[in-house]
Amino acid sequence: MNDTIKSIATIMKDLDGILLFPHINMDGDTLGSCSALCLALRSMGKKAYVMINEPIPKNLDFLEYGCCTDDDSLLDDVQLSLMIDCNGMNRITGREKAWERGRLKGCIDHHATKAKEIRYDFARIEPKSAAVGEIIYNIIRAMGVEISLEIANCIFAAITTDTGNFQHSNTTSRSHEIAGHLYKIEGFNSKSISALIYDRRSKEAIRLESEVIANLDFYADGKLAVGKVTQELLRQTGTTMDEADGIIQKIMSIDGVEGGCLFKEAENNVRASLRGRSYANMAKAAAAFGGGGHTLAAGCTFHDLDLEEAEKALVPVLIRTIEER
Repeated sequence: MNDTIKSIATIMKDLDGILLFPHINMDGDTLGSCSALCLALRSMGKKAYVMINEPIPKNLDFLEYGCCTDDDSLLDDVQLSLMIDCNGMNRITGREKAWERGRLKGCIDHHATKAKEIRYDFARIEPKSAAVGEIIYNIIRAMGVEISLEIANCIFAAITTDTGNFQHSNTTSRSHEIAGHLYKIEGFNSKSISALIYDRRSKEAIRLESEVIANLDFYADGKLAVGKVTQELLRQTGTTMDEADGIIQKIMSIDGVEGGCLFKEAENNVRASLRGRSYANMAKAAAAFGGGGHTLAAGCTFHDLDLEEAEKALVPVLIRTIEER
């Protein structure tokens, strides 16, 4: 199933009472895309909310726009539950009950892997799209909604974060074309949005990054770099886990590194963010542990292992991934 943009726009134009589901550990693409679509639906007089159950990262708080809630009872009748930038129940942990309220189920994503446990009434999966924000932009236009300044801000945030400020290899001509259209919106200022995303780091977050970088482990003749954010390190630096966002990009900026891994220790699990520079298939490595993503940007979560055990399990797989060239 891969429904057309036009058919999805038609379906949503006929519905009211819509819950939008970003993935856990929200990033700019999932939240920006959800908020953009929520604003568009509300401009059509529809009741819509972005369903979350975790704090919004500090550098993305401007994307909330009054759309987000953790109370699914705000809607008496949920006609549609829609996953955005994700496609499995494991990506909306803690919101399963809210998801099930939707009479229709939908999915808009750009990850090649698709959940097998869900039967969607409609879905649009575009692995070649740099960001889900690109798909949402086209759906909003297909619905006949004017791109407001707030929607433009959300779409730009979605695209710039998933393309690494238009520097990652997933960036396409369409990414730039959509951004070019946003510049025509009165009041739009890409510099202001980029500053909100990238230039609001606390001194504590800088210290956290320094500690992680200073204690990196290197494997495969320096081609694999592995960092760790532990709960103890968060306490020592006075930071929260969302302030670790961006560290994986710093790891990947090291000359000679082809693959990067950042372990993030939570109370009940260990997450691993994986990145490749040019050829390392990190999605394949993540899939071996129930994760997924894109070839050069993926991740997985270990629920039954501590950080040391997760590292012992994953690092050998990453080494083989890098040496498989």
